[in-house]
Amino acid sequence: MGALLIAFLLALVAVDAMVPSLELGGSSFGPGVVLALVTWLLFTPILALEFSAMVTPRGEARRALLHWIAIGGGTLLVLSTAGALPQAVAAPVALTAPFAAACISGLLHVISRHNDGFARASGSVLLGFALIGVPLGFWLLLRRDTDPWTLAGAILCVKSADIGSYFSGIAIGRHKLCPWLSPGKTWEGFAGGVVLSALVGVAVSLLSGSDAAARQGVAAIDPVRGAWIAVLLGMIGTLGDLLESLLKRGAGMKDSGRLLPGMGGLYDVFDSLLLAGPVAWWLLAR
Repeated sequence: MGALLIAFLLALVAVDAMVPSLELGGSSFGPGVVLALVTWLLFTPILALEFSAMVTPRGEARRALLHWIAIGGGTLLVLSTAGALPQAVAAPVALTAPFAAACISGLLHVISRHNDGFARASGSVLLGFALIGVPLGFWLLLRRDTDPWTLAGAILCVKSADIGSYFSGIAIGRHKLCPWLSPGKTWEGFAGGVVLSALVGVAVSLLSGSDAAARQGVAAIDPVRGAWIAVLLGMIGTLGDLLESLLKRGAGMKDSGRLLPGMGGLYDVFDSLLLAGPVAWWLLAR
């Protein structure tokens, strides 16, 4: 199932490459417009639903719509401040989103005459903005500032660390990495994930220097640089996994959702990618 999801993400990147721009409402948007639309219309609503379930205590009303507003605001903020969207409109809208969501959260508490949990509910709105929305925005920004195949390579490097960690942990895992938070993770698995990520980074770098890649406008990356970037992305991806575990353990949940049989929810798959987004942009687009 994990391989199928990675294949879906790569197929999405390929489709995005075939549609460099799109005319909407008399304005031209691109590159990366297909990826941005799928993110806003598909990924962010699902992530908001799962995130809302993790941060809302049992017995309290979930505010998935408010979390969706905040997450969408985070992606807009990154894109607008980087010039990918018109700053005069997009930046104020993006900055207003978490403010408005926090205010609406307070208003709902007043209407329901429920004075407990307002700080927690408002804080979760800002957490969704920072922990999900902003990183997603950086992945979209990476697509705009580089090329779709560099984006695909970065995704592969992050997820290969997940795959390597899983299989290495099963085969030789003995010493727990963080037993109180994620009992299944081991230091041996972590090392295996880092090694596989490095190998994938080298392979992607070698492909980036090929004639076929040059014809696609892909910027060549030195294999040594590709390896250490992949290692760093893989390590940060592991931290993203642990951060999501904090949310799930606090909510008493094993998975963020049931969308993907055998894997859990969408957030369970995106957790490592999210935290690596800003780092991927700084290393590959600057």
